[in-house]
Amino acid sequence: MKDLMLYAVDQLHEKGAEYGDIRIGFYRNQSLSTRDQIVSSLNDAEDSGIGIRYYRRGGWGFVSSPLISKTEIDRLIVKAAVMAEASSLGCSEPITLVPVGSYNARWSVPFDEDPFAVSNREKIDLLLAINSEMRKVPNIHQAVSSMSFNREHKLFASTVGTVTDQLLMRAYVSYTATAVGPERFETRSYQDMPLNEGYEHVRNAPLVENARRVAEEAVAKLRAADCPEKITDLILLPSHTCLVIHETIGHATELDRVMGWEADFAGTSFATPEKLGNFSYGSPKFNVVADRTRQHGRATVMFDDDGVPTQEWHLIKDGILRGYSTTRATADLIGETASRGCSFADSWFNAPILRMPNVSIEPGAEGSPSLSDLISGTDEGILIDGTGSFSIDHQRINFQFGGDACWEIKHGKIGSIMRRVTYQSHNPEFWRSVDEICGLDEWQMFGVVNCGKGQPMQVAQLTHGSAPLRLRHIRIGRARI
Repeated sequence: MKDLMLYAVDQLHEKGAEYGDIRIGFYRNQSLSTRDQIVSSLNDAEDSGIGIRYYRRGGWGFVSSPLISKTEIDRLIVKAAVMAEASSLGCSEPITLVPVGSYNARWSVPFDEDPFAVSNREKIDLLLAINSEMRKVPNIHQAVSSMSFNREHKLFASTVGTVTDQLLMRAYVSYTATAVGPERFETRSYQDMPLNEGYEHVRNAPLVENARRVAEEAVAKLRAADCPEKITDLILLPSHTCLVIHETIGHATELDRVMGWEADFAGTSFATPEKLGNFSYGSPKFNVVADRTRQHGRATVMFDDDGVPTQEWHLIKDGILRGYSTTRATADLIGETASRGCSFADSWFNAPILRMPNVSIEPGAEGSPSLSDLISGTDEGILIDGTGSFSIDHQRINFQFGGDACWEIKHGKIGSIMRRVTYQSHNPEFWRSVDEICGLDEWQMFGVVNCGKGQPMQVAQLTHGSAPLRLRHIRIGRARI
């Protein structure tokens, strides 16, 4: 394959490309789902192909094919060159690519056990055991569980001389209990930490051990009081903040959205370039780091799909907007001379687009309060675990989020579980309300496994870590902002 990629690079040079690259991808995706004691689905698919990009005079051309051969490469380059020429004629402002170095490297997600080497029987037996444990709880009428595994082997070569070989491995498990009472039904889910690991991630997770608790909390929600409408304090657990980080910070600091290049799936962004370095995005204790190098992170790779080495940087530092996610084609828009390494395609047949990295809230400084300290120091509030429904406007500024399980806090103690808890806020005002963040000992990685962006839509997976944190005076309930 290396010889084939180097052949493609030579042909790109010969056909006049100012820059060009080839990706050869081999993908395997498996998903297993069960309902009660029934296997409801089992999908296992393999896919492979090549994608070639051709850049000239400020325009891109991209063509892909499932056929991997020199003859096909010749055909694709000719088509990509024609497309780039047409693109350059149609661009009001030519695309400028910032420089990138030349690299030769091989990288793999650290993993111990290939999930595709584990029998389907073993995986299904585990899912059925989880369901069986949930169904032991009275009033649980349905238990569903699922696993998904992805292997992505990506080979890359470019006209600047870079050749990389990268292997990604992903594992994820989730399950949900549905409780039914005389007047309503309620659900409660176990939300795994979606990490890039092998099957050891499944073996090490307390899946069966948590099944009864999850089911009991679903039943408890049947008798729970509805969320009132008022202003109160919130304590958010990492299993909940992952989605809030994703929607209000991760997407809002993607530079293509910021510049109006990308307005799909909830629009552009309020965090425009004149705010860089001076805009108060959160409280002085609030620091957010972007990182495509964090071990086992869902967006972690050694090189992005522009051949740029990945890195770590601050999006928000001491509450101030400090950076964006960029690619070679966008960094120049804000005067930067290097990409942050955020170019990613979810398959060989899609062109790379700007995707957010792993985005996380840094833990509090040494001596920060623990979760129990946050609770005991809160006279009135809500503790929120897991993710529920959400909505956000087209500038990523006004939003509403709900949790999966929420408890009332009264006089420093956790009280009854509540149902239909939602809160509404205004993006920078919300994060400026953070008054405490727990320390490193309670920092956890959660994330998103189905982030859609682009047309045709591509799906990305990201890790968003945080420690428990507290926000003061947030509006909860169904009242509109």
